[in-house]
Amino acid sequence: MPQNTAWKTDNYKFVGKAFDYAYANRLNKLLAILGVANSNSIDFELTGSGGYGEMPAYDGDNLNEGAKKRGFKTIITPEEFSLSESVGYKQAKIDKSGECSRVGKMLGNSAAMTVYMHALRMFANAFNAACTGGDGKSWAATDHPNASKGSQGRKYIVDPDSGTYSNLITETLSVAAITEAQGMAGRFTTPDGLPLLADMNLLLVSPELEAEAKKICGDNGKFRPERDPSSNLNAANPLADLQYMVIGGGNDGFAAKQWAICDPALMREMVKLVYITKPTVMQTALDNPLKDLYTGYVDFGVGWGDARQIIFSNPS
Repeated sequence: MPQNTAWKTDNYKFVGKAFDYAYANRLNKLLAILGVANSNSIDFELTGSGGYGEMPAYDGDNLNEGAKKRGFKTIITPEEFSLSESVGYKQAKIDKSGECSRVGKMLGNSAAMTVYMHALRMFANAFNAACTGGDGKSWAATDHPNASKGSQGRKYIVDPDSGTYSNLITETLSVAAITEAQGMAGRFTTPDGLPLLADMNLLLVSPELEAEAKKICGDNGKFRPERDPSSNLNAANPLADLQYMVIGGGNDGFAAKQWAICDPALMREMVKLVYITKPTVMQTALDNPLKDLYTGYVDFGVGWGDARQIIFSNPS
């Protein structure tokens, strides 16, 4: 490298380290409810739950051939996002490590928050009839079809004989409303008619409902009856393993009264953060010897493939 740009040589290791840390630190919380998938295709096909159902009895001679019952397929199309920032010669000469770390941290934070905000908007749009999944319904709906009967190209066709299910209620957040939703989930079946067996133990709330969530779950995320003003202190604790997470920030995510209850393990299977390129930072050669340019880049999309693993509430 020519002498007039030699000062750029070691910058990348400082920028890259700060970028990676800032990105991972911001997104760790969301990975409790988002699965991560890598793709080399222009889009990603996320297929909901399905199977062969209960086995019939064997007569000792004839094999029973399975007929698979399927959910629906959602197409997630990742998009590219980028942002650039430069390290100046004077700033690097005064404090190379500090200046490079600042640029790396700022770009990493921007990349992480871009992914985070898209995830929040996915939850906000759960109640938007114009934002539909593979089953043709919004994520929060009272009439999700249970199964499909086949496909036409990449679109799955509803099986009208399979019936429907609802994952949308309108109850204000309370212990009674949570247990009601958990009872609903206990009756959910997979597309092939088997019990879903969801463990609905993660409460998702708006920022405005965090104080109420703390009363229900406790400051450490665990329910304590004495913290619930509506409970009988001598009553059995119905929500012993319940934890909560805030889904909202700025103008995105849940509105003030909205909340949901979900199975985080099933969420990670059915709700995906799809990367073609994970957040990365690139050093760019410039003609200007006094500037060292860095570009943060990510190519991603988010989407859901099933709605059984989460029950939303949208009180009036």
